[in-house]
Amino acid sequence: YVNLLDRWGKKDEKTLQESIDAIKSETESMKDLVEQLLFLARGDNSTLQLHKQDFDSCDVIDEIVSEAQMIDPDHRFEMHLDRPAYINADKQLFKQVIRILVDNSMKYSPSGEKIIIRVVAEEGSVRIIVQDNGIGIAPEELPSIFERFYRSDESRARKTGGSGLGLAIAKWIVERHGGHFEVLSRLDIGTRITIVIPAGE
Repeated sequence: YVNLLDRWGKKDEKTLQESIDAIKSETESMKDLVEQLLFLARGDNSTLQLHKQDFDSCDVIDEIVSEAQMIDPDHRFEMHLDRPAYINADKQLFKQVIRILVDNSMKYSPSGEKIIIRVVAEEGSVRIIVQDNGIGIAPEELPSIFERFYRSDESRARKTGGSGLGLAIAKWIVERHGGHFEVLSRLDIGTRITIVIPAGE
């Protein structure tokens, strides 16, 4: 696109605008990719510090869903929050995990579909469930979804963008907090991802 601008874009307004839009979009994608790679590199080198505090995970869910609805009004959100559901975690990193799961649900669910988020406080743990009615994941691909750069169904992944690093980052964060993921998915029916994390005070 830079070459296109250099050759013809200075005189052709349509080419100029198309090139600028493409360059902005690709630059944003590159910025996100670099940030994700740096995050994982710091994690691998054990230079990423966790700043843990006790907070109600339901408050973070409220915040993330509110942001998501502003960005994407085409999806409906249904929440069932068992308040209070305290965890001891790095709040910013925990937000990042929820954003990754909600973003994936929006990416892989058709417009107008419902995304359900549940928080269940149990004895000694908190379960956070993000469920959609999207394209789902094939059974043979499920064991690989948390691998770096893995993208389920390459042809569909190209349409939605993404680097295949989101779930790898989410897994790193959740495991550093002593938690784990449970995943249930069926092709063309939807996906349910559950974070199980130790309860806080």
